[in-house]
Amino acid sequence: MTNWLQVFIGGMVGAILRFTVQTLTSTSIMLWVVNILGSFILGSLNGYFEKKESTYKLFFTTGLLGAFTTFSTFSQNWFLFLRDNVIFGIVYGIAMTAVSFIAAFIGYFLNRGKSLWNG
Repeated sequence: MTNWLQVFIGGMVGAILRFTVQTLTSTSIMLWVVNILGSFILGSLNGYFEKKESTYKLFFTTGLLGAFTTFSTFSQNWFLFLRDNVIFGIVYGIAMTAVSFIAAFIGYFLNRGKSLWNG
């Protein structure tokens, strides 16, 4: 039951944080902020939790960051961009995916504590 509660509470906090970012920016900017920042933090936490166990991992990763980042809204925007301008849609989708992946990798690398990444 504790795991379910962690995900539930973390999800509420993450959704509120995403809504806060959305009220301060436009939806397009919000997507970049939450997905890149969320990817960096998730990569960082995965690197950190790789070195030690924590009872709060589900709260932060699945709950908070799962609700903070938003793949569904990204997919919706991506579809709309593809519908209106295929080239822009392709560039948008590749750019968002690549930048989010790079942010996660950097966060993981910085918090894993090793000088070389060995996969």
